[in-house]
Amino acid sequence: MNDVSPSMDLISLAEDFIATKQEEISLQLAGKYLLSSDEVSEIVSKFLEDSYGPAMALAGEIAGREGLVLLFIGRKDCAICQRCYPVLERFIIEHREIEPVILDYSQTEGLIYHLIHREERGMLPLIAFIYKGKIMMKTCGECAAEHVYEKCYRDIRDDCSQNLYVH
Repeated sequence: MNDVSPSMDLISLAEDFIATKQEEISLQLAGKYLLSSDEVSEIVSKFLEDSYGPAMALAGEIAGREGLVLLFIGRKDCAICQRCYPVLERFIIEHREIEPVILDYSQTEGLIYHLIHREERGMLPLIAFIYKGKIMMKTCGECAAEHVYEKCYRDIRDDCSQNLYVH
């Protein structure tokens, strides 16, 4: 279920995604129009800001939260998403200390999907547990039973409480 290295930093992932896109698109445009990458860099930066700005802002907001965040990105027309959502909803109701962030992929903030899930193509829904800006668990395109989310939650809670005593 978890396809992220433990404690992957959300902001670092997002910034790395934008930097990679900046380079890729700049090279493509430079090659197509026989310009240098520097000549198209400002245009590409503006395009990425317009496209991913709301998702980057959301990433910053989520990273700044102190509690555990459960991020769900789905679509209304996705059968798997519609099947997963009630399972997560029950889980969230049972764990009121978890801060849910529920997005439809078609929302501008929904592009946070790409900031987190680095594949060009992927599957919905994306479900991630994020604690203090660190992605503790992420899964795409599947729906787990509630007990799987419960185990993940306990593991994160136990790991975070152990880290309190390290310092």
